[in-house]
Amino acid sequence: MRKKNEIRLIKKYQNRRLYDTATSTYIILEDIKQIIVEGDIVKVIDVKTNTDVTRSVLLQIILEEEVNRVPMFSNEFLFQIIRFYGKSFQSSLSPFLEQGVDLFKKMQKQFYEQIRDSYGKERLPAGALLWREFMLQQGPKLEDVIKDYVHTNTNTFLEMQERLQKQTANIFNYMQFPFKMTDKK
Repeated sequence: MRKKNEIRLIKKYQNRRLYDTATSTYIILEDIKQIIVEGDIVKVIDVKTNTDVTRSVLLQIILEEEVNRVPMFSNEFLFQIIRFYGKSFQSSLSPFLEQGVDLFKKMQKQFYEQIRDSYGKERLPAGALLWREFMLQQGPKLEDVIKDYVHTNTNTFLEMQERLQKQTANIFNYMQFPFKMTDKK
């Protein structure tokens, strides 16, 4: 019997078919999404090359969600993400975004605990109804808290990046090179 949160191996074949080794069945992206929603971790391996293609499959799931359902990411957010590619702090963006998502998850968990304590387990409304009620009452406040958090941390991050760039430029100004560097193209 499989343990919860165990890595679930999915094999991807050349014909783009996905095979779940835990259930010995062929599955589709929607199934992988459901596996992840239920708390399991997947690892997708290309059978021909034996390479890990998990990231590309996860991005496909996100793309389908963004195109076919209610999008989570605004165009402006996607523009900003694209602008970070190739920049010196590209690798710092992921942990920053992960912290924001973790903060949101913690706030959501705290909310559910407060509601459970208020209603009691027996009278607790259904999850979707409860969340809808909360968002109607507290949604704008929650959005403001998250926006303030992201704005403050984004400004701090950008200021740190600017300071590091200035310090790097200063270091290079004090170093002497055996040749003169020019901007010829």
